[in-house]
Amino acid sequence: MSDGEILRRDGYWPSSPVVGRRGAQTRQRIVAETLKLFETHGFHGTSVESIAKAAGTSRATLYQYFGSKEQIFVELLDECGAALMRVVRRLGPLGPTAEGFDNLHWWLGDWAWVYDRYATMFVQWANIDTPGTAVQPMVLGFVRSYNARIASRLASSGVEDMDPDSASLALTSLVHRFNYFRHRGNVPLPSLDEATDGLAVAMQLMLFPDTPSEVFVQLPPVRSRPALRPVADPVEITPAPELSARAAATVGDIVAAGARLFAERGYHGTGVDDLVTEAGFARATFYKYFDDKLDLLRRLSTEARVISAGLAERLAALELTGEEAADRAALRAWLADFVPFHRHYVGVFRSWVEGGLTDPGLVAAAERSNSAVHAAAVRLLMQVERDYPLDLDVAAGVFVAVLDRMPDAVLETGRDASNDAIVDLMLDAIMRGLLNGHVARPSVTS
Repeated sequence: MSDGEILRRDGYWPSSPVVGRRGAQTRQRIVAETLKLFETHGFHGTSVESIAKAAGTSRATLYQYFGSKEQIFVELLDECGAALMRVVRRLGPLGPTAEGFDNLHWWLGDWAWVYDRYATMFVQWANIDTPGTAVQPMVLGFVRSYNARIASRLASSGVEDMDPDSASLALTSLVHRFNYFRHRGNVPLPSLDEATDGLAVAMQLMLFPDTPSEVFVQLPPVRSRPALRPVADPVEITPAPELSARAAATVGDIVAAGARLFAERGYHGTGVDDLVTEAGFARATFYKYFDDKLDLLRRLSTEARVISAGLAERLAALELTGEEAADRAALRAWLADFVPFHRHYVGVFRSWVEGGLTDPGLVAAAERSNSAVHAAAVRLLMQVERDYPLDLDVAAGVFVAVLDRMPDAVLETGRDASNDAIVDLMLDAIMRGLLNGHVARPSVTS
């Protein structure tokens, strides 16, 4: 029996008359203060003791209402999820028509409103949605239920050449991550209204590529093209001490073990004992080369940023031809290199989301990496026609959301998670939603 089970009385919940007005106020204060602490310190950096202190109560009193901080998170998640469900229940028919686009646009606007209202929870949603957390099954259960509801709507709306489940997965994962970027300022985006307009156009074209351009005339004209931003992302690397071949191999084994376990269990779910067991060394060997687990994460983050910078430069250098088959092949080749990279370092990328409050360097790594890839995507999309219906910063933001979220989203579904399957879904989202026949063909000179 846990400490929480010993202290918590039966029936002491909001619906119970035992609580009373004073108890209800205490309970609500606990929830409100927990939300503030999550915003300031993150889920993993918030303890039951800190919640009790902020709420002006004791740990024992807190346990009368909640068995753990996970239960408080669940209550907040319920409230946030209920708001999303209310919005989706009002989603009207979709399709390649003005009415269909208006319904999608309205829904995305309401989603953005819900996101901003519950921004802290959505940010922590990203943080908590990692292996080894007690509430991960609930988060995944809600996401799957929500996606199923959207898939049903898409099936009835006649989405073509993209099965409804895949379309729903792409839609929800991209909208969620795009709003996350907007809230955190990870990539340069215009105002809320302009960002939502552009996101709506991209999602409409992804779902219904044959939507006529007349459908979008109700929207304000897109902004002028942004100035090109540098793609180069110089990574400052502290020179490592020279190691013998044997020592270098040992460090390499530990780093590889860290990448595997952070991906499988999450950074917070992995201990030093797990790392040395996985790598086949003693604790003393680990501490000979690394100060602590965070030091290992920094090493992996540096590796990821170096590789990401190279991929960004390659993306910026891609030349689109206007021939769909050739452009698909070029983008697919790039994505075929990106997906294995993302899967290898996914534990690092998750920590970039959740670890910044304890290590600002990890936030900087995430921001610089996203900024470099966003700048590369803008350069790629500069090759589209002048009457392109999307703001290029918004389109590049959607592109980064495809890269940042979709590989993980596919893995969470339990469906075919081969690299090829992930690449195909990402490629469909990009080609349908962002390019969609808008690439300007190179002029032919005699």
